Amino acid sequence: MRISDRQRYEMANARVDSAKGDNANMLELLSTQKRINRVSDDPIGMGQALKRKNQISNYDQFIKNIDFSKGYLERTEAALQGINENLMRAKELSVTLANATYGPSSREAASRELREIIEGVVSLANSAYGNRYIFGGFRTQTPPVNREGGFMGDDGAIFLQVDDGTFRQINLQARNLFEPSADEREKGHFGMVHTLQILTDSLQSNDVQGIQVAMEELDFQMDKTSSYQATLGAIHNAVDETSKKLELTRELTQVDLSRIEDADTYRAASDFKRTESVLQSTLMASNKLLQPSLMNFMQ
Repeated sequence: MRISDRQRYEMANARVDSAKGDNANMLELLSTQKRINRVSDDPIGMGQALKRKNQISNYDQFIKNIDFSKGYLERTEAALQGINENLMRAKELSVTLANATYGPSSREAASRELREIIEGVVSLANSAYGNRYIFGGFRTQTPPVNREGGFMGDDGAIFLQVDDGTFRQINLQARNLFEPSADEREKGHFGMVHTLQILTDSLQSNDVQGIQVAMEELDFQMDKTSSYQATLGAIHNAVDETSKKLELTRELTQVDLSRIEDADTYRAASDFKRTESVLQSTLMASNKLLQPSLMNFMQ
């Protein structure tokens, strides 16, 4: 059967297109370093890769939440530490100036330092992380403690998701830190700022008995602050453990994703060279096949 010029052309063109397609596929694989670049490459593998990518995206969001949580907790920890140091300084002054060897002028001078301590405690109570007040519960846009020591926040507990199905509280419900509970009030306890104000007034009026009352109350306030610090430490440790687990899980998922979709670089380079040689050979063969002879022209 005689093969026409048109048939020879179509056969040669099909071979060239096939060789070019194979070469282009190998070039894409080599440049992307991915063996799966479209669904047709491996439908099952593509589905598995998309699942892993979605998991990694979720892990990245959880890591962002954890980073925010750590910053929030560290800011809270610094504020509590500062408050505790102010209370300790107030206690030192009260112990020293309750001694009868000190006179009214010394106590008056100390009262001025106490006023600065009160301002420092109120400022720390109104600490913010970013644009959020850390002790105000859900009322993160309003300073939670006023100059008189009254608590203006609420009892909201703020949770952030840090893993699949896992939420961690990142704030302290701080009302009882700054104000006495009903039971504490019945037992004669005061709020934190109120206690410092009692000491300030007693120093200013040279009231030794008032200084002693404030001195005992400061022990209660420091114990309460230490308790909040311990609670915060437990929250921070839980977040740290979750963070370590999450980073390991993300790393393992990334390894699994690479196993599914990454190409063998050495094999990809070899296959590219092979398809390039095939393409060159096909082009040369097609050129010879399609080149008309003088006899064909004269026919």
